[in-house]
Amino acid sequence: MRWKKLGRIFVANAHSEWLHSHGIVPIARTLGDYSYRIYFSPRDRENRSNVSWLDIDIRDPTRILRCSDQPLLTPGPLGCFDDSGAMGCWIVENDGVERLYYQGWNLGATVSFHVAVGIAERPSGDPDRPFERISAGPVLDRCMQEPVFIADPAVLIENGRWRMWYQSGRPWRQTATNPLPSYDIRYAESPDGVRWDLAGVQSLTFEHPGEVAIARFCPLRENDGSYKAWYSYRADDWGYRIGMAISKDGIKWARRDDEAGIERDPEGWEGSMICYPFVFDTEIGRMMLYNGGRYGDAGFGIAALERD
Repeated sequence: MRWKKLGRIFVANAHSEWLHSHGIVPIARTLGDYSYRIYFSPRDRENRSNVSWLDIDIRDPTRILRCSDQPLLTPGPLGCFDDSGAMGCWIVENDGVERLYYQGWNLGATVSFHVAVGIAERPSGDPDRPFERISAGPVLDRCMQEPVFIADPAVLIENGRWRMWYQSGRPWRQTATNPLPSYDIRYAESPDGVRWDLAGVQSLTFEHPGEVAIARFCPLRENDGSYKAWYSYRADDWGYRIGMAISKDGIKWARRDDEAGIERDPEGWEGSMICYPFVFDTEIGRMMLYNGGRYGDAGFGIAALERD
């Protein structure tokens, strides 16, 4: 597998109070006729995530056609699970409704943050309309099966079967200076995309020496019924890289990180990390959106699949 980098699409540079920095976890949705809307999560001046968008023509993807002038989803009310940020993770469409799964952030005391998963919705066919929360509370949060945190979901609907791959918090690690998080990928199913059976099914975990985190799992079902997925992985002493895995059933995965076909360019805009991939098929081939910089502070770019 080999990806050809086409360039950076966007970086936030204090554009406004709410579009101040970053621009992470990009998500692509087709608008038809080669047009794509890219949803992403910038941070405001108070370092809180929200959800925004921009439009591109996939034939000339680094030229921005249109940008949102206001966020589609903002941080929640004081004291709620998302009062410190709302980060878009995945969008699905079902029965005339677009559903956004998002990650809500709370600042912590003993640890630096708490995260959980919320849902916001809007009618299909109205891409400029803001998303509205279905509840002020999360649909997935710490529980008996997931005592540390649950975050960063990816959802596929297959013949009425809702399938989720999510970031599962491992025990925080106390260092000489502060506690550090650790997380890998687990799997769950649901009859409706709201009520999830958390059975603790591990899909992808650590393989590399020193590895402590796997994030932004992006699964695709191929035409032959098999699966591929792309994701970010890192250690404490080296930054995020993009990996790839294959699966026959979407539950048990075999990592093929050496075959991912894309690496960071330390001399280019990506700098210290390449992370948070989103892979999608278009009229002109398979594409990957990805972030660069320290946890996405250098914005996001796009690459085209040259060889599978």
